[in-house]
This record gives sequence, C-alpha cells and structure tokens, in this order.
Amino acid sequence: MPTKNNNSIIPLNPHPQEIEFKEGTFIPRSEFVFIYDEDLAELRQIANTSGIDLEIAGFTVSPTNSTSSNNTCKVNLVLRDDSSLGEEGYRLIVGLAISIAATTTRGLFWGTRTLLQLLHAGPNQEVPYLVITDRPEFEYRGVMIDNARNFHSLEFHIETIKKMSSFKLNKYQIHFSDNESYTLPSSAFPSLPTPDKHYTTDQIKQLVKVANDYHITIVPEIDVPGHAKALTLSMKQLACSDTPTDTTTGKLCIGSEHTYDTLETLFTEVMDMIPGDYWHLGADEVGYDDQANCTCRECLKRMKIESLNEGDQLYHYFINRMHNFVKNNDRKMLVWEGFKPTGNPRIAKDIIVCPFDVKHKGCMPENYFDAGYRVLNTSWTPLYIADKIYMTTPEIMARWSPYMFGAGRSPQPYAYWKKFAPKDLQKQIIGAQICTWDIEEKAEAGLLFGTGPGYYDYGRPGPRVQIMAERIWTGSHTPAKELLERLGQHYWQASF
Repeated sequence: MPTKNNNSIIPLNPHPQEIEFKEGTFIPRSEFVFIYDEDLAELRQIANTSGIDLEIAGFTVSPTNSTSSNNTCKVNLVLRDDSSLGEEGYRLIVGLAISIAATTTRGLFWGTRTLLQLLHAGPNQEVPYLVITDRPEFEYRGVMIDNARNFHSLEFHIETIKKMSSFKLNKYQIHFSDNESYTLPSSAFPSLPTPDKHYTTDQIKQLVKVANDYHITIVPEIDVPGHAKALTLSMKQLACSDTPTDTTTGKLCIGSEHTYDTLETLFTEVMDMIPGDYWHLGADEVGYDDQANCTCRECLKRMKIESLNEGDQLYHYFINRMHNFVKNNDRKMLVWEGFKPTGNPRIAKDIIVCPFDVKHKGCMPENYFDAGYRVLNTSWTPLYIADKIYMTTPEIMARWSPYMFGAGRSPQPYAYWKKFAPKDLQKQIIGAQICTWDIEEKAEAGLLFGTGPGYYDYGRPGPRVQIMAERIWTGSHTPAKELLERLGQHYWQASF
C-alpha cells in the first residue's frame, strides 16, 4: 500500500506500491549518464530511450558507460534476482547516487519511467531522497484504439505508445479492421487494404520498433466473423452462398474451408509483421441461423459434418478452430464477450474473455468466472470512450477498481456495478483496458489523457488513462480524492 506522510503527494502516476522517504534532497544537475555492468542490447536500449526522454525534459545525456565528470549525475541500472519484485517490479533509490534494480529489463524500464516523473521539473529542481519498491497488481494494462472507423496517423500511434509507457501501461490493442476498412498492408491479398486508409509495411516496422523500445506489446485485432465487411467486399467468396451477388454482409461464411484457409494466411501475415504474445479475434455481435433455417450451402455442410444443429454451435466451432490456430502460433487469444459460457461445443478455457456490455446475451462477468474463464476487464462503464455522450467522468472513474464491472452506458452506473471479492478473482482477472470506438484522432488525446483541446461533439476531456493506469498498477489502494489531486483534477467533496 502506498506510504502515507507529508511528502506522499509527489507527482507520480501510477503511485508506487511503497515509498520510504529519507532525510535529504537530490538536486539533479543538467548532465546524466547511465551505468550498467552487463553489456546487453536490452540495457543499451533502455539507456538510449531514457536518454532521449531526459533530453526532452531539459537534461543532456552522456554516452552510456562513458568517462564522466564529477558533476554528472549517474544512474545505475542493475539486474539482480529478487523474487519480491516479480517480472515487472523494480526498486528505485534516490540518494547520493541513483540506482534502479530489477529482475528483468522490463522492470528496469518501468523504474526509468518513475525516475523521469521525479525529474519532470528539469535541472536543479530538488527531489527528496527516497526508496521506491514497486510492482504491478495486474499483468495486462491496456489501451485500445479503433483504427477502422476513423483512420489514425502513424504519428498518433507512436505518440500514444510513448504516453502509455510513461504510465506503465504495456498492451496496445489496435482494431485494424471492421466493416468500414482494413488498415494493414497485405501482400497476400493486395486488394484488401482500404485505399488511402492503410499503413505501409515500412510504417508498421517503425511502429513495432517504437513499441519494442517502450516495452509495449501491440495486440492486433482483425475482427471476425462479424464486423468483416471490409473482407467480404474485397473477397466476395468469403461471404455465405445465400448472400445476394449485388451486395455483401459484414459476416463471414464460417462453414467454408476457403474462409479458414484465407484467415490463416491473413493472420500469419499480420503475425509476421507484428510480433507478440497476444491476438484479439473480435468475434462479437454476430449470429448464424440454426440448421432448420440456414440457406447457406457451406454452413449447412459444415454443420452436418460436425453434428451441429444450432447457429451458435457453428459460431462456437469457429472460435475454437481459430483459437487452435492462434495457440499453435504461440499466442494467447482474446475475444469480446459474445458466446454463452455454457453453450456447446464448449469454448476453450484458455481463451481470454473481454466483457463490455456486461449483460450481453444474458451473461454477467460472474458467469464467465464460474465457468473457469480468465477475463480482461473492458466493461463499458467506465472503460469505454464511445458514442460521444456515454463517457464516464474522471471523478467517477477514480472510484472504480478492476474488480468492478459496469452494467450499462450511464456515466454513473453504481447501482448496477457488481463488486467481486479481490481474493477470489486475482487469478481470473488479468487486468483492464480502456477502449475508444469511432473517435476522430483530433479528439482522442483529450478524451484519453486530458491533453489538447476539447471538442463539444465528443465530451469532456480528462486523464482517464492516468486514472485507469493507477488502478491497474496499485489496485484500489489509493484514495480517489488523493488520486485526483495528484492529477490536478477537481473532486466532489461529498462523494468521498
């Protein structure tokens, strides 16, 4: 739990799990150098990235491990075995010298993010002597951007990755495809990318490099089998055989073997472009006819081969089959809520579910928990930035924790929230993710980070990402009032 004393309101976000203040202050001079013993490429990259960020704050940075003067501030990066820090924890000491120790390079990097926040005021601005011991409560800490409905520039994504990283978020899901467009390049299917609304191969390489430098995992989402009109318009053979020839739906034919061959080729191409350990299938808001009403030849054929009678069973078959492919490519698969956890064939238990509407198809998050699924909290309230008017205010959001799931689109849905006991669900909730849908780039930074101008059509700007980042990192330890004060936000006294 964060330490409480007179110095606890220092501008750190997320607030560390433990801070021990010491007597004395550190006055940073204008020049820094990073020192480390092991000549590892990962350590060099951490030093280089942090050096660039320090220069933006007004410092100069000497080459790593170079001979430096006595006036140079040294930052020691130390890798050591310490099970108390876990995979992403770190220990930062600011005293006569500065050191960051961690078990992994990821932990070291998060430690540099805290150091940068301590030094945000620039040279010659004192920082208290302290020891910070810190580690995240949740492994998955994400932001999702809808790139298909409103195309975003490469520069926007790069800037978002850097901002996310400063708050120790580590997963960046990009909704690359939907009915409106397919925004990735494709050599396997050259007609698939939407004209003037897709990236080049070189741009994706640049995006991946920046993400790697800032310890962010890009999670691609190619939304299927629904929301797939961009695919069926480009490749009409992917639609069901009963689709009129002069139009096409946003739904794939999941009975046809050709569909599976195409998706496996496409997914492989995207996986080669964007390395990582997660994949989002989408897989929501779609339905298929039962065998008695189905008129698609391929779907009927598949249902008979697999002994399926209901459209939901065919849909389950699709999810499981694509999961097998994704899993065989060493990735964990996520899906939006959309399947019934008690339906047949049973959906594989190692698929991660992202509940958003909470009561979708009559299911609550507890139904997925009871069935043994792990969950990424993406509940509409407060984690959806969508539909322009249905956005939770920062004041309300500060009272949320990842163990709460919003059941509705009201900005104040407390009467509908189900709060689960953390001790029972620590292994089943892997984290949380804020999701923006159908938002223009010009408004995105304001709605997510509270920076830039606000736009009346989109709602009130606010530091929603910063609030979420603290809740995922520290749980609900920080009082909402203190969190808002640290972020420079007003609060309603009566609410606390």
